[in-house]
Amino acid sequence: MKKILISALMGLGIMLVFTRCNDLDLQPLDAITEDAFYKTESDFKGAVLASYSSMQSLNGTSTENLGECAEWWKMILMASDEATYDPAQATNCATNINMDNLNFLSTDKAFQSVFTHLYQGIFRANLVIEKLAEPNELTDEQKALFEAEAKFMRGWFQFQTYKFWGGQAPLARTTRRDLNDIALPNSTEAETVAALIEDFTAAAAGLPESWDDSNLGRATSWAAKSYLGKTQLYAGQYGPAAITFMDVYNNGPYMLMPDFESNFAIDQENNQESVFELQYGSNSDDNGWVLDDNHSENFKASQGFMRSWWQDAAGDSPGNGGTGLGIYIPTPEFVAAFEDGDPRKVATVYAAGETYYGPGGASADYDPTWSDTGSNFKKYRGLNATKYTPVNYAIDYNNDRLLRFADVILMYAEALIESGGSLGDATNLINEVRMRSFPTGTPIADGLGKDDLKTALIYERQAELAFEGHRLFDMVRFGIATQVFAAQDKTFSMAGGKAIFPLPQSEIDRSGGILSQVQ
Repeated sequence: MKKILISALMGLGIMLVFTRCNDLDLQPLDAITEDAFYKTESDFKGAVLASYSSMQSLNGTSTENLGECAEWWKMILMASDEATYDPAQATNCATNINMDNLNFLSTDKAFQSVFTHLYQGIFRANLVIEKLAEPNELTDEQKALFEAEAKFMRGWFQFQTYKFWGGQAPLARTTRRDLNDIALPNSTEAETVAALIEDFTAAAAGLPESWDDSNLGRATSWAAKSYLGKTQLYAGQYGPAAITFMDVYNNGPYMLMPDFESNFAIDQENNQESVFELQYGSNSDDNGWVLDDNHSENFKASQGFMRSWWQDAAGDSPGNGGTGLGIYIPTPEFVAAFEDGDPRKVATVYAAGETYYGPGGASADYDPTWSDTGSNFKKYRGLNATKYTPVNYAIDYNNDRLLRFADVILMYAEALIESGGSLGDATNLINEVRMRSFPTGTPIADGLGKDDLKTALIYERQAELAFEGHRLFDMVRFGIATQVFAAQDKTFSMAGGKAIFPLPQSEIDRSGGILSQVQ
């Protein structure tokens, strides 16, 4: 039996203490024992929200814990053709060089960091599900709701492992407490996909269609259906995916925003196009560098993350007394890929002569010398984000849009194309996104064959969803990764099967050699 030690089996982040009976049986004065918790609605709400905190920790910087250097972005951005690193900043994040060159080493801290946070989130969700079956004060309705939400969260984290490791990462469905039996086996793609479909289906059935303003950002039934469709699409179940996306498209509450750029403004969070987004707080903490719950300081929900520190221009940009390192920068190939006149380019990357906004709304003409490639990230930035001045000029409070309706529409079109559905309907769906975002452009023509329509779809996803964490997986799914990277003089190879990355070597070591690398 293959097994793996899940290093992420840590506390909830709300200082629960797991105790065993002994002669003293003392309860710490600054903590709550597990047996005394999980009783009230408030208890369970706090516990399920702890999984959301693990999502925030993916963008955390717990250097004390794992020495992160924006490891999540390394895996979803720098390993794609969208982003590279500024050589002038290489000493700050030396491991970026390997990732940028597609040299995926199992010892790279990115894999351990992301693995830890993902399985921490899964553990927290599993704990909620298990505690719901024990005596508590909840009504049956409340139990059903918390179970559905916990299953969504478990599914969301497990889906990330599916994207990265092709279903070969462990499938964690229960908590494990016995240190002599804490390991889990490698999963298979079929097992992982089945578990994801089960979780997202249950979540869709049990979650509400919307929440009140006091619970804004919590997963809804429509978000669960959208991730169900995404799972089916990634698994090659195109017919079921088309049916799922059709339901979201026809019956869900979502609409495209009137213009593309407004999606990412800090004053347009949780807008009509947002299916699911990662919530961040505001400039309210005394230490802007403590951004997750794995730090030695007392636990706090993450109030922001360091988008500005890693992505904002360095050099002599306005307010550069610590505003940004400019480590993550667009590749020239990505910038050149935009069609002439596509306004998404202007909204996504900075170019010479444009007004660049720094902390507090400080502005100057953008100077291409601030970046090794002549451009910097603009999406999520600009005046509507940077006018909100953080404590130390390094933290961003703008929510991360994890799944937008535009993405759902384009995935619906993809499912139709791949399943043998109506190419005319797929064309209309692509044009719905394209013409909202590129109103002066030429619509995709009717009557295109499957291959030409897929080519049009690939461009729309590239231009529409840039820097949102989808491009690498799109390239792999469409079978174009090797070709695209070759144009950048890079060699791309999968780790094994559908796995893009290797499993972290530290987990293999902890398993005593029982866990094997992805095949």
